Amino acid sequence: MTTEQRATFVVIVHTFVYNEDGRLLLLRRANTGIMDGYYTLPGGHRAQRETVADAAVRECQEEVCLRVGALRPVVVLPYAEGVNFVFQAAAWSGLPAIGEPDKCDAIEFVAPNRLPKRTAPFVQTALNCLADGEWYCERRSKTRIVAADVFNASNAANAVQGQ
Repeated sequence: MTTEQRATFVVIVHTFVYNEDGRLLLLRRANTGIMDGYYTLPGGHRAQRETVADAAVRECQEEVCLRVGALRPVVVLPYAEGVNFVFQAAAWSGLPAIGEPDKCDAIEFVAPNRLPKRTAPFVQTALNCLADGEWYCERRSKTRIVAADVFNASNAANAVQGQ
């Protein structure tokens, strides 16, 4: 493979933030040109030389004015141009508020099983993965994915042979 053939991709982070009632924090995108009017998780692009987890912390502070901590990786969601990393904040402090009014026009806690009709599709995908204990979900892959918790040396040959 030549240098020109190597893929470069965008790294995006998102964070599940739940309140004490188990409701999920969502914000509605506005004036960005990408999925405006759709609800999504706090998140955004990883900055150069920033770790993925540090990006999730920064994005929560910038977008919803919260300090999040004790992040737990939930799911990795690759897509054609990049990869989404979704975390869950086990702890947070502050008062949720719109931190970037030029990119967001609403913020609310919602029941995870009753998402607004206009919610970015990856949110439901990530919730499904979390519920199913799946840490990785790649659409359109021709390769069979075996969950890490059931993959081991004794079944590696069967996985490769497609049995």
